[in-house]
Amino acid sequence: MIYRQLIMIFNKTENQEREYLKQVIELLKSIIDNTDVSVKEHVDTLAEYKDYLWSNKDIDPHEIRSMRESILNHFASGKNVISKRKQLSKILDIPYFGRIDFREKSEASKVLPAYIGIHSFYDFTNKINLIYDWRAPISSMFYNQELGEASYITPVGEIQGDILLKRQYRIRNGKMEFMIESSLTVHDDILQKELSSNADDKMKNIVATIQREQNRIIRNEDAQTLIIQGVAGSGKTSIALHRIAYLLYRFKANLSSKDMLIISPNKVFADYISNVLPELGEETIPEISIEQILSDILNNKYKYQNFFEQVTELLGKPALDFIERIQYKASFDFISQFDRYILHIENTYFKAKDVKLTNYITIPAVFIEEQFRRFNRYPMRRRFEPMTDYILEMAQTQYHITVRAAERNILKKEIRNMFAGNNDIQVYKDFFEWIDKPELFKMRKNRTLEYADLAPLAYLHMALEGNNTQNHVKHLLIDEMQDYSPIQYKVLHKLYSCRKTVLGDASQSVNPYGSSTASMIQKVLVRGEVIKLCKSYRSTYEITAFSQQIRTNEELEPVARHGEQPQILRFKNEGEELLGIVGLISKFKKSNHKSIGIICKTESQAKDIAENLKSYNNNIYFLSSQSFAFVQGIVITSAHMAKGLEFDEVIIPQANDRNYYSEIDRSMLYVAVTRAMHRLTLTYSGKLSNLCQSSKTQRYYLNTTKTASSDLNIASS
Repeated sequence: MIYRQLIMIFNKTENQEREYLKQVIELLKSIIDNTDVSVKEHVDTLAEYKDYLWSNKDIDPHEIRSMRESILNHFASGKNVISKRKQLSKILDIPYFGRIDFREKSEASKVLPAYIGIHSFYDFTNKINLIYDWRAPISSMFYNQELGEASYITPVGEIQGDILLKRQYRIRNGKMEFMIESSLTVHDDILQKELSSNADDKMKNIVATIQREQNRIIRNEDAQTLIIQGVAGSGKTSIALHRIAYLLYRFKANLSSKDMLIISPNKVFADYISNVLPELGEETIPEISIEQILSDILNNKYKYQNFFEQVTELLGKPALDFIERIQYKASFDFISQFDRYILHIENTYFKAKDVKLTNYITIPAVFIEEQFRRFNRYPMRRRFEPMTDYILEMAQTQYHITVRAAERNILKKEIRNMFAGNNDIQVYKDFFEWIDKPELFKMRKNRTLEYADLAPLAYLHMALEGNNTQNHVKHLLIDEMQDYSPIQYKVLHKLYSCRKTVLGDASQSVNPYGSSTASMIQKVLVRGEVIKLCKSYRSTYEITAFSQQIRTNEELEPVARHGEQPQILRFKNEGEELLGIVGLISKFKKSNHKSIGIICKTESQAKDIAENLKSYNNNIYFLSSQSFAFVQGIVITSAHMAKGLEFDEVIIPQANDRNYYSEIDRSMLYVAVTRAMHRLTLTYSGKLSNLCQSSKTQRYYLNTTKTASSDLNIASS
C-alpha cells in the first residue's frame, strides 16, 4: 500500500522522489527474489520428472504423454520466469528517466503520474503500473508535448487532457543523481550530460534523450518506405533501431525479430549496434550484406570484387575507364536502357525451330513460337516446362500417342536451346554490344566480376528466372543508404516487397561515383517518404565547424556543446610524425577518455602504422575489413571501416597533400573527422592537404625528439 500512497501524494519534492525510487527498487528486488525461488521450483520439478522416468522403465504410454506435456509446460513457464527476471534485473540500474502528470478532460478524472522507463513494471499486488514502457502510447507525450493541453493516441482512440507536470531524472546504479523540472521535451541539461559522456564499445540506447523530430520517425506507422537523410552525428542508426524496437512493441501480435532484416555495411558495424535492441528488450534481428544478397540471387556462381575492394582501388590511382564503368552503372540512364534490353531479349532471343517428336509427328516452329508468347506471364526461362507440357498434351490429344519421359525431356531440352539467353554472363555482355559500348564491361582476372556488375547481373537474372520474393521479411532496414546504387535498390525493391526503413547521409559516401541521394532512392522506391535529420549531436561545436570546412552541409545544425579546438600538427618527417602519434596516445591514456580512433585513409596505411606503433604500445587493435567485432581502447582503422562508429578522440595521420587531394579523399577525410566526439587531431609531414587549408583551427609545428614516452610539448609556430 505504501507505493499507492507515495504516488497519490505525487512526490512533490526531490526528497520524496528519492524515497519513492528506493521503494520501487526494493519492490523490484523483492520480485526478483521471488522469481529466483520460482525458477528453482521449476528446475527441481523437472529434475523429479527426469528421475521418475529413469527409475520407471515400464511406464504406461498414456502416462508418458501426460508427463511429456507437464515437462514442456514447466519448461515454458520456467523460460518465462527467467525472461521476466532478466528484464527486471535490467531496470534496477535505471528504473525510469522521466515522469509526466496527466489529467484527462473529464470532471471526475484524477491526475495520473506516469513514470517512464525502458521497460514497463506493473505491481500486481496493488494493481498499479509503476513504470510505463517508453514505447507505450501515453509515453509519447513525454517526447512530443509540453505543459498544458496534450493528447495521445490509443487503440481505442485519442485521449485528450492536460500535462500538469514534467520531470526528468538522471539515475545511475539505482541512485538519483539529479532531477529537473521541465516544460520542454528533453531538457538541455540532460542532453548535454549524455552527449558529454564517453564512447562505449557498443552503441547505447537513447530513450532518455529522444528528441521530438526523432520521436516522429521512431513512431511513424504509416510510411511504406521511410528514407532518413541524417547529417553526421544525428543518431540516425540509433533512431532506426529504436524504430524497430517500437514497431516490434506496437505490432507484437504480427511482427517478431525474425521477420526483420538489416542490410549492414560490415561485420564490425553489425557487432557495434548489436547491443541496442537487447537493451530495449528485443531480440537482435538478422543482418546480411548487399554482396551476400546479390551473390545468393546468382546462386553463388561467380567470383566478385566486394565493395571494400572497389573503394580501396578507387583510393589508389584508379583507371579512368574503371570510374566510367562505375558511374554509368549507377545511372538511371543505365536502368532505362537495361529495361529496354530485357524487352529486346523477350522479343528476339527465342528462335523457334521445327521439332521431330516421333518418326511421323513434327511440332512446327510457329506453334512453338506461339507457346513462348502464350506463357508470357512466366519469366522467360520458366516457360520451357509449361510449354513442353502443353505441347505434349496437345500432341497426345490430337494424335492419340503416348510420350515417354525420355522423349519429354528431349523436347524440353530442345525448346530451352531455342532460347539464346541461358547464360547470364553472355546475355549481360550482349547488352553492352547492343548499346555499342562493349568497353563498359570488363571481367577481371580469374573471371572475377567488378562490384558494379554484381547488381545488374542479379537484376538480369531475376528478369529471366523470376523474382524469388522474400516474403518472410516483413521489414527491411538499410543502413548507409548513400553507398548503394539505384540498380541495387531496384534489386532490393523486387526482392523485398515489405516495408522499409532506409537511412544514411549523402555527405558520407565513400564512393562518390556510384552513390545515391535520398531523392534518387525515392525515385526507385516510389512510395518512399523522405525525412531529414539536421541536428548533429556527436561532435563538439568546434569539431563540427572543422568538418564543415572540409565538406559544407548548409542543413547541418550543430548542438551547442563546446570543447577543445581541433589541432593540426606538422612534423619534419614520417618518423617524427609516428613519434608524435605515440605522444598523443600517451596523453589519451592519462585522460578520462575511453576510446581513441587512429583513422587512416586506407587499410594498408592503417596496417603499416599499426605495425609501427606496436613497438611502442602493444595494446593497439587493428580494425580491418576482416574483423568481426568492435573493441574499446586504442583502435587503428581506415575511414571506410570507421563509418558509423564514434570515438572520444580521433587522430588522422598523413593529412598531407600527397595523401588527401581528390574528391573521394575529401569523403574519407570528412568521415574520419566526424567520428570524433570530444577531441580531434590531424598530423602530417610535408605540405598540408588543400582539403584542410581553409580550416580555422590551431596549427602547430612539433619537435618530437623527446615525446615518444611523454606528453606532447606543443610549441606554436
